[in-house]
Amino acid sequence: MLNIINWRNIYLLTIPLRVVFTLCNSYIHPDEHFQSLEVLANKILGFETTIPWEFDSASPARSYGPLYLVYGPILYIIQGLGLDLSPIQIWYIIRLQNCLLSWLVTDFCLYWMLPVKRERIKALFFTSTSFVTLVFQNHLFSNSIETILLVSAIYIIDDLRYIQENRDLHSVRKRTSLLVLGSLVSIGVFNRITFPAFLILPGWYVLKYITSHILSVIPLVFGFIIPSIAFILFDTKMYGSKEYVIAPLNNLLYNSDVENLEVHGLHPLYTHIIVNLPQILGPGLLFMASKRYWKTTPFLSLASGLLFLSFFPHQELRFIIPILPFCCCCFDLTPKWVSSYLIYVWYLFNLGMSLLMGVLHQGGVVPVLDYLRENNLKGTHIWWHTYSPPSWFLGSHSVETIALDGVANTSKDFTLIDAMGSNITQLEAALYNRDGPVYLITPIASFQNFNTTHFKSIYNYTYHIDLDHLDINNFHLGLGVYQLIV
Repeated sequence: MLNIINWRNIYLLTIPLRVVFTLCNSYIHPDEHFQSLEVLANKILGFETTIPWEFDSASPARSYGPLYLVYGPILYIIQGLGLDLSPIQIWYIIRLQNCLLSWLVTDFCLYWMLPVKRERIKALFFTSTSFVTLVFQNHLFSNSIETILLVSAIYIIDDLRYIQENRDLHSVRKRTSLLVLGSLVSIGVFNRITFPAFLILPGWYVLKYITSHILSVIPLVFGFIIPSIAFILFDTKMYGSKEYVIAPLNNLLYNSDVENLEVHGLHPLYTHIIVNLPQILGPGLLFMASKRYWKTTPFLSLASGLLFLSFFPHQELRFIIPILPFCCCCFDLTPKWVSSYLIYVWYLFNLGMSLLMGVLHQGGVVPVLDYLRENNLKGTHIWWHTYSPPSWFLGSHSVETIALDGVANTSKDFTLIDAMGSNITQLEAALYNRDGPVYLITPIASFQNFNTTHFKSIYNYTYHIDLDHLDINNFHLGLGVYQLIV
């Protein structure tokens, strides 16, 4: 099915494609900003930013440890060298780091985990051409970090399984692997409490190995405990708490309360399997119809993640993106009904999703923030029908973000008002009752709801689409900045 020459050409093509999509400005979900650089830009670079509730010292539900571990070194190097970089340039650099890490770690682990060349080619081909790899893995999601950690952990677990099944029990050689596995699990848990869900079923082979080599539990436990203690001590200091802060435990307790999850949205328990998995795989779902790979370690991991994450009623697509490489390992191309046309459909699906999610989706938010910073357009900025603006891109020490009905601090240089999907009456009342320069930032299509004679168009960014308020009858690409002139 996959000609080796075609595979090589397409695989090589995906390398610059990853870079291209990394340097595009799409904005998939607020968490990619507000659980990463919106926090670190405040702590390391000293910008005034919007700290989300998860990092509130009153209820710490997120660990600073993995963020500092992954993104901290670059930020400290930039700061230490005194490099004069804009926030958007820093953002590009860190996303390029994510791109490089994802590419090297995922491809290395898949290549050495799979037994024969044909299986390796297949897994690398489909993983590299998926929009999840081209787009999601380059964004600053905790799920992107989770994918890198999970692929590494499954590679080690599969190796432990192999030496048991082939009676190649070099326990001394595996002490380092177990030490690393324990560390990966620790980092994974402090990064996202969902991490163990992907390891429960394949973890059986770790348990079997330990029962055969009882002393091997020592490096495993040691590898887990040392980073965990370090993260706890670090978080305790960062949050300024008098008691030890165990962020994953706080996060688990919060998410165990259905009333808390209602705030973020409740979904049917079948959402991951019936809705999210088809969105991730598209036509690739057809390649998983076979039972051929059901006993493999990659399949056990993806099945484990889908099964145990489905017990939680809050189910977003990005929660299961770590299973994408394992799904590609389990694609069966041997049935007669699998034709080359399906491969072309796979190309079209992933190209379309890459353009939609990697270029257009809320793609104007970051460029507009950069434009406001570059042109020093101080004042009140009302954002309507967009995702929440990550204020760190302004690079300011005097900025606040408030709700539409919030009271502004007039001493701030920038006041960002997140109007979300407020009705037009409320929005107009807020627009005409503000002192100083007032700017409306909204999709070009949404701007038609206003008396356009009251505004002056300042800036437009074309590659932006708002799927949450899409009106087919009034479809326009673009995000605009409009200054109130009356």
